[in-house]
Amino acid sequence: MNALVIAVPFIAWSDSIGEVMNIRQIQEARELYGIDEWGAGYFSIDDQGFVVCHPTGEEHLSIPLPEVVADCKARSHNSPLIIRFPQVIEGQLERMHKSFRSAISDSGFKGRHMGVFPFKVNQRREFIDAIVSAGQAMDYGLEVGSKTEFIAALSYTLPEKALMICNGFKDSEFIELGFAASAMGKNVVVVVEGPDELQLILDLAEKNRHCPEIGLRVRLYSKGSGKWEKSSGESSKFGLTTTEVLRCLQMLQGANLASRLSMLHFHIGSQITEIKRFKNALKEASRVYAKVVKTGFTPKYLNIGGGVGVDYDGSKTSFHSSANYSLQEFANDAVYVLGEVCTNENVPHPTIVTESGRVIAAYHSVVVTDIREVQGADSLEPLHEGQMVPVENLTHKGLKELRYILDNMNRKNYNEYYHDAIEYQEELFTLFNLGYLQLAERALSEELFYRICRKALYFASFHRHQSEEFDNLQKLMVSKYLANFSIFQSIPDSWAIDQLFPVMPLSRHDEKPTHKATIVDITCDSDGCLTTFIDRSDVKTTLDLHAPSDQPYYIGFFLTGAYQESLANEHNLFGAIHEAEVRLNDDGNWEITKLTSGDPICELLESRNYSMNEIYEKYQMQLNREVSAGRLTAEESSDILENLIKFSKGYPYLKGQI
Repeated sequence: MNALVIAVPFIAWSDSIGEVMNIRQIQEARELYGIDEWGAGYFSIDDQGFVVCHPTGEEHLSIPLPEVVADCKARSHNSPLIIRFPQVIEGQLERMHKSFRSAISDSGFKGRHMGVFPFKVNQRREFIDAIVSAGQAMDYGLEVGSKTEFIAALSYTLPEKALMICNGFKDSEFIELGFAASAMGKNVVVVVEGPDELQLILDLAEKNRHCPEIGLRVRLYSKGSGKWEKSSGESSKFGLTTTEVLRCLQMLQGANLASRLSMLHFHIGSQITEIKRFKNALKEASRVYAKVVKTGFTPKYLNIGGGVGVDYDGSKTSFHSSANYSLQEFANDAVYVLGEVCTNENVPHPTIVTESGRVIAAYHSVVVTDIREVQGADSLEPLHEGQMVPVENLTHKGLKELRYILDNMNRKNYNEYYHDAIEYQEELFTLFNLGYLQLAERALSEELFYRICRKALYFASFHRHQSEEFDNLQKLMVSKYLANFSIFQSIPDSWAIDQLFPVMPLSRHDEKPTHKATIVDITCDSDGCLTTFIDRSDVKTTLDLHAPSDQPYYIGFFLTGAYQESLANEHNLFGAIHEAEVRLNDDGNWEITKLTSGDPICELLESRNYSMNEIYEKYQMQLNREVSAGRLTAEESSDILENLIKFSKGYPYLKGQI
């Protein structure tokens, strides 16, 4: 009786302790990966240790990413894949618009805000469709920078007041597209990058009554900040100098088209990290606007460009992968500075136009891949019996010494013993090169030395200030997690410009990660690896991951919705990956509303001017030769050809789960 009375509370107490430990571990995971900071209310870790998305920004409505991956897998869409959340796009558009509405209301600004999305940030049709749909109620428009983008943009039915802005360098065809857009009823503004472009517009306007509105891009003295700082300022390749602005104004007056000047425009670069730099640029641009108005022109739009930063690392600093301001701060400063200058100059308050793309697009998609193997894991499991010479049969002194060091290393002698091990290992390597050491003995020396290094690192970790020697050793000993994707295809900015993206496992956050790791992809390129990761106070050279198990292990690369798909390349002919579009329903449940298959091998080859019919014919010729020589039967030849054709139509990434 007493035993039962004691046992029941003990079980309850034990369960309670376990639950508390899980909650504590999950909270540690949230802090370790910084998801509450960079997630912007869209991503978090739930109480089961799953990474979840809150597409509407509401904490009580969530979609577990591991469940989405499982659903895709059940539909034969294995990783790697992109998971898209169109409702996040809607949320970011609303946040942008709401921030400016609030700032305008609070400051008494007499103009309004209009947004356009720059096509170059993500040209995928599915994405642009979502932008246009979500932007209907906000008069959201599009910005294009090439004829190709313009041709696509013209097919969309935008709200009547929405802008279609043409940036970039233009030829006569580009200008003619602007006139065609105007004739189609589009609210189009062709932004002039140079006097020669304006002359093309003026020449065509003499023969065509559908002249679009005209904008002038001003080259400011002020610079942006971060990686794209050099794209602005006096050395920028874009924009008109002050002399050229005056010349363009004279040209418009001379052609009696002064009334067509509706916009002044500036842009100081992508991912502006410091709000102070933006404010300085806006002050300068506001003065230019005021002075142009005072010369008798009536531009109604001041286009302040894009560049609103995304806080990729959650640090809220001026670090190149962060931003030291919020969206609301950006809007407040833009409205206040412009309003103050216009009021002081006694000119009308213009409509503020923004071209922010990164902050709208980044959060909406996640790249997910599975881990295929772990190289150099922190495991001290022995090699299989027979792979090494038994210790008692060791003939070389160096091998015996390594074994002695491994068995007797402790916190007091680890430094000395580690240095001794280096000497013995070098001696053994020399012996092998001279032919005095067998391959099995070399394998044993490597295994012993690896174990010694791991043990030395363990003892070194107890010291508050670890020596540089052991810091370097730690970098050499990290595990390499082989991810089934191509960095060059899915996150090219991480390779090209060292852009940092949040990276973390999608599950097991109720467990403590035990491995310090880097991530390598499946391309045949040594640059296909990630060795830097986000941290709120620093940049880490390793990522904390869980030990391998017999269950699939998925990694997510977050905030990848901006530029990555536009800049992706097909290195090693790894093409676009599968996509899944996921939405929350009104009842709080979620569903995959669209699945898109990635590029099959045959399409990738055809994009490089290979003819699949020719390839198949050459396969057949080679197989016929082998049949004629008696090395294959006709049946074997037919089976091989059938498999080759089947494989050529498959997914180029690794198939299935190991």
